[in-house]
Amino acid sequence: MQILINKRRTQFLDHLCVKKRQSRVDVYIGFLKDFSGKQIYDIEDSDVLDFLILKDVNGSGRTVVHHRACPRLGSASLEYCLDKTKCSSRHTANSMRIGIVQKLRKGFEEVGRKGQYDPTMAKGDPTRSKLVQEYIAYKHLEQGESGIKPKSARSMHRIKMDKFMANLKLEVRGRKGIVKLRIAERRAMYAFCYSAIKRLFGAGNILAHNTIRMPNNAGLVFNVTWDKTLRMDSHCFGFLCVKEVEPWCAHCIIDEWVALAREMIHLTFQDGLLFPRLNYDGTVKHGKRWRAKDISDSLERDLKRYHLYEGETPHSFRHGGTVDSLKKGKNLEKTMCLAYMKSTSTAKIYSKGITHLFPAGFDWKEAGVDTSKTDEVDLACQMQAWKAFVSEGPTM
Repeated sequence: MQILINKRRTQFLDHLCVKKRQSRVDVYIGFLKDFSGKQIYDIEDSDVLDFLILKDVNGSGRTVVHHRACPRLGSASLEYCLDKTKCSSRHTANSMRIGIVQKLRKGFEEVGRKGQYDPTMAKGDPTRSKLVQEYIAYKHLEQGESGIKPKSARSMHRIKMDKFMANLKLEVRGRKGIVKLRIAERRAMYAFCYSAIKRLFGAGNILAHNTIRMPNNAGLVFNVTWDKTLRMDSHCFGFLCVKEVEPWCAHCIIDEWVALAREMIHLTFQDGLLFPRLNYDGTVKHGKRWRAKDISDSLERDLKRYHLYEGETPHSFRHGGTVDSLKKGKNLEKTMCLAYMKSTSTAKIYSKGITHLFPAGFDWKEAGVDTSKTDEVDLACQMQAWKAFVSEGPTM
């Protein structure tokens, strides 16, 4: 038993080491200590302020901010600004507050520096000082007068998504070997995330065994246990087969990927991920799931190949899928349930204001399997046997 305890302990400590290496908290605390030349217990609020100002003027910010008196207000360029000190590329106030100040705050809390900062005694958390809070408030005022609006991921509009899926379909047909398979997998991931209104990164955590096929091949149901918005919870959702009414169907595209993977590299999908990472020889990278950077790079390359790229990111599918769902008549409640959104304010951001234009939705009824006469317990028991890809048996 002691051997098992030691192994489990080692596994956990290895996880902590990897997590610590990747932590932005440690990165920013390290930068702050190097910049101030002090240890973490000696850092004052003025040191934090100077560090934040440094981040604003060292070119690491990407948001163009013009001074209130600059005639170039509203321009995304600094080329013709008269004063390049007052006008420059900076971090947005929210980005600095969430991305830098909160990371520093967590670092101070880890060493016991908590609570409001006392400037006379230099005790407490220096990120909570009035000086630092005033600087963030100053940035809000500055950016508001400059006309800076919070930026969000560019939405993947339905028309562009239709073109994207059509081009990828031709690409899959024209390719051979593992390249063909890898493109087919990415196409299935893109289709899944748009239809299910999910983050592209989350597609890499879907288990094949937890994917259920609806009766009569009417669609797929997914039971997901890990994503950015899940963590300690699970979320069951699904989408219907729309091959008769839409230009492309995520259900059918996923089936095409599964059939191709079974044929080319003999993946059974009895266990493991629905969208695993593949090596260039077709073998599965066990233990390595899709990373956000890999997905972003792949999406950008795929869109550029068809001259469709306009700054889209993996988050664009979640934006576009939300708008598409509302346009098709699903009310806000149904859309939020599918996307696993817990806050109406979040849903309104994703919907880009469409709920204000069409608050009652459209007169559109969803097609689906009629389960009104089926007992819920019996239906739940039946669904346990409706695994989508674990066998080659007849279609449900």
